[in-house]
Amino acid sequence: MRPGIFLIGYFFLSCATSWADDSAAPTFHEELTQLTVGSFSTLQHAIENSGYGVAEAEIVQIWQDRDDGVWFYQEQAFLGESAETIDPAKKDAPYFARVINSTEIETGVVRRTVHKLKNPESARGGWRNPALFDGISVDDLAPSECAITVTRIAKNFWRSESEKCPNAYKGAAYALSLGIVTDDGYANWDRGFSSKGDVVWGPTMGGYVFRRTVEQ
Repeated sequence: MRPGIFLIGYFFLSCATSWADDSAAPTFHEELTQLTVGSFSTLQHAIENSGYGVAEAEIVQIWQDRDDGVWFYQEQAFLGESAETIDPAKKDAPYFARVINSTEIETGVVRRTVHKLKNPESARGGWRNPALFDGISVDDLAPSECAITVTRIAKNFWRSESEKCPNAYKGAAYALSLGIVTDDGYANWDRGFSSKGDVVWGPTMGGYVFRRTVEQ
């Protein structure tokens, strides 16, 4: 049986540390940044849950000298419909390649805007070599069409929720994303909705679980 997002959340919450003894911890935004960066895979989730494919995500911090929030580059590739049909070559053909700006708008609440690159090929594979972004600037980004609010629930445990994001895939009018971020990885439940609010794409039983594959 495939877990729903609430079961996924319960599992991750059981791994999260409590609020206690935050005095020596990074700031909340720094904590979220550390949790965000890394390499992630849904392989284990696909093995344990038929109907979920294998995707990999690579997230790196870029433009660290800027003072207008934290900037990330994320590439996400779909490698196969199951653990048995993985094609590693698909890693170099990501379906998602975005620059994300992260700013703390109040204590424990972070707003993230998601930006397409005007020339996606200019940054392709940038997670392998973040120095590639030395030749790319904010002027090379399209305006954000979507924002996500990420809220701290406990130490190393955050919940995210997007605005209604424009989306035309399979006849959708907009997309919504719910997520959970922990030190073990993250879960993402993306779905597309019609103008009447009916689900037209996305998993019905809960989000994909991306587990961290490379230690920070």
